[in-house]
Amino acid sequence: MVAPLVVAGRALIWRRVRRVLMLFLPLVLVGGLAVALLMSLVGGAGQQQSPAGGGGCPGAVIDSGSVSKGIDGLTKEQAANARTIVAVGRDLKVPAYGWVVAVATAMQESNLVNVPYGDRDSVGLFQQRTGWGSAADRMDPATSARMFYTGGGQGQPGLLDIAGFDRMSVTDAAQAVQRSAFPGAYAKWQSLAMQVVGDPTVLSAGCYANAAFLNDGSAGGKAVTAAMAEIGVPYSWGGGTVRGPSGGFGVGAGVVGFDCSSLVQYAWHQAGVELPRLASAQAAAVQRLPSDPKAWRPGDLVFLHTPGDPPDYFHHVAMYDGQGGIVHAPRPGLTVEVVHDFMTVDYYKRELAFVGRVSGPTAGAQAVAGHG
Repeated sequence: MVAPLVVAGRALIWRRVRRVLMLFLPLVLVGGLAVALLMSLVGGAGQQQSPAGGGGCPGAVIDSGSVSKGIDGLTKEQAANARTIVAVGRDLKVPAYGWVVAVATAMQESNLVNVPYGDRDSVGLFQQRTGWGSAADRMDPATSARMFYTGGGQGQPGLLDIAGFDRMSVTDAAQAVQRSAFPGAYAKWQSLAMQVVGDPTVLSAGCYANAAFLNDGSAGGKAVTAAMAEIGVPYSWGGGTVRGPSGGFGVGAGVVGFDCSSLVQYAWHQAGVELPRLASAQAAAVQRLPSDPKAWRPGDLVFLHTPGDPPDYFHHVAMYDGQGGIVHAPRPGLTVEVVHDFMTVDYYKRELAFVGRVSGPTAGAQAVAGHG
């Protein structure tokens, strides 16, 4: 679900946007302009879209099952294209503000729909002309997004070639790449682009370079795929079962979702392996691995522990995604998400206790409900 944002200046966008955008207080979209823009985006739905693939996003996998989910105000196709734009931007290490610029540009150029037509020879999400690349490249969402960021085949500058783009307005940064006959057209999409980029399923998007695990038939790959399909589902203390999201209790009362350990239990159940319900019990049921991330595989479990915790108590569990990130249900008020490069985050480095490997088909399973 899109969480509309309190807009307090562009500086908020390029200052840790990946986390900040999800923490701003929700508000209702105000005024007829926002409604009209949303309607015009939806009005662009239903056009032809080429299959994902190509060299734009290594592995051509964006965010597993959640790529099929919609976002309020957008079709599933438009939401998937927004995720692709962000995933490619993250892969290229584009500052988060650049993701907003790119999404706003695609909103203006194509309504976030991968159209096979346009002005003269322009096609695709960004309406790139023949000089940018082949028709196949321009019609591939990931490859066209990569060209928007890095430039075209005949020396056209990409966003990363624009010095100081992160200090420009969205419309000026977009125009520096697109060189449109309507240079002020991008400004009206800035607020909505921020909202879309702030959606948890968009922020979690990433390119998976060794994405074979998603289709290799391994239990870990199946578990990661199942967990990623729940991105955007609310955190619910005590909520979640092997059948899916459910209402919690205590601070989770009235919220349908997962807590950290129920998400893990659910995901591994989909892979044919039964785990205990609580994080500490899960920790006792897995094989502890070396601390070197090179030894970790998709589906391994990441356990957190603070110095004040009892030795056998773990206050949080997450699932390793095989790409340096974790998929988890973080805490009340947030949703299931991916934290990319989690070992670069001080909190996780400080509280990481160990990483463990699940073996099946059962691992001391129990059906006790409660917080992860």
